[in-house]
Amino acid sequence: MDHHGFKLRAHLIPFLELAKRIHQSTGFVVTILNTPLNIKYLRSKLHGNEDAAITANIRLVELPFCSSDHGLPPNVESTRSLSLHQFIDLFHASATLEPALREFIKDQVVAKEGRPPLCIVSDVFCGWAVHVARSFGSVGVTFSTCGAYGTAAYISIWEGLPHRHSATQDGYFTPPGFPESHQ
Repeated sequence: MDHHGFKLRAHLIPFLELAKRIHQSTGFVVTILNTPLNIKYLRSKLHGNEDAAITANIRLVELPFCSSDHGLPPNVESTRSLSLHQFIDLFHASATLEPALREFIKDQVVAKEGRPPLCIVSDVFCGWAVHVARSFGSVGVTFSTCGAYGTAAYISIWEGLPHRHSATQDGYFTPPGFPESHQ
């Protein structure tokens, strides 16, 4: 199983914990792919007091990323210390990781194991990774590290796009499936 995570530090630890649980319950080797600084951060969290059998079955792989190529400050691979405008630039820059992800799957997984990954779990902000998974015949799953209420609101807004049809003059709208008191 492969995971491609996004560059939000608060999202990294839940993905690492998910990888541990997947390995513990299935015995699968789990590969986490991310940008170099985020992999360095994950490596420091993985190789602490963990069971060696678990850490040996969670592979951390760097995908090339240069923040300054995307108008971001040098050596920035997470949202820490970025302005809101730069968050958006980082979100857009994440899509440039797609070719490296495809290359890794083709050259390191399919070529060596003779089959694509069983499943690719990606961060909610990397929806493009689901399409990559499907293109290889793998299952693509989006993992949200947010709370249930926030995730439900996010999904409701994007699926229903209520703001396009029912916004009041002051810009408020009710997400489908939510009470009016939750505008």
